[in-house]
Amino acid sequence: MNNSTKPIEEFFLESLIKICLASIVLVMAVDYYFNRFDVIRSVIVNSSVLFAIITTYALHRFGYFVSAVLWIGFIIMGAMFYQSIASDAITTSSMAVVMVIGFGFSVLLKGRLPIVLHGITLLGMCLVFTWLALHPLRYNEPNASDIIVAGFTYGVLYMVIAYSSWILKQRYDDIFKNLEEKNHELVEKSHEIATQNEELMQSQENLYQLNNHLESLVDARTREVQNQNERLIRYSYTNAHHLRGPVARVLGLLQLSKMDVNLDYPFLFQKIEEQTREIDQVISSINKELGTES
Repeated sequence: MNNSTKPIEEFFLESLIKICLASIVLVMAVDYYFNRFDVIRSVIVNSSVLFAIITTYALHRFGYFVSAVLWIGFIIMGAMFYQSIASDAITTSSMAVVMVIGFGFSVLLKGRLPIVLHGITLLGMCLVFTWLALHPLRYNEPNASDIIVAGFTYGVLYMVIAYSSWILKQRYDDIFKNLEEKNHELVEKSHEIATQNEELMQSQENLYQLNNHLESLVDARTREVQNQNERLIRYSYTNAHHLRGPVARVLGLLQLSKMDVNLDYPFLFQKIEEQTREIDQVISSINKELGTES
């Protein structure tokens, strides 16, 4: 998963894994310095916590986020409960770790899982302090009431912290959901704008093609008009130079026949026929130039 799209819970879990790893390494170094590795309890607790961290990292890498959170939370709390019971004296450090783990990992969960984690944490704390209260002399504590008060204090503090974390988590989830909805709306608007942009580009392409087609039609029509104009010009020229001559000669021969009664009519008709044939040839030529001859 890309870092830019990774949920904040996963960043938080990775940070907690690193913090827990650094903490257990530091604890093991201190235990080694004070020769506490001879105490089986320290070995069990440290090994359990280290095992939980390593396996949690593996679960997270394979995508089992919720399982990773529950696994490391329950293992470390179990180790702390064991340390509280197996210790020779009553210590507050184990319960402090339990409170931190219960609070820290609960904010990573959603739905009813945080409530389940808080419930198991409180139940474990109650059982541990009950055990301590029932065996005060074993932990060099003659007065069991002090243990009960301490347990009650830890329980109240944890409930306050758990409630505060729940309120903050709810507020964060609401803000995140609102941002997610806004982001979804922005994505939809972006898709809509992209679709409109594509439609606009397609319309521009269609308009461009239509303009090209219109330009082609205009060019073709212009060439046709030019050709017709050229044919008309040739027709005018033919009419002015080739057709009017034979017509004028025919008219002249007809006028001559009116003036001279002793005219040689066979010769006259021959000439008229010749001019008529010339006129017919000119008309055929004009038809060919104008494209009207079949």
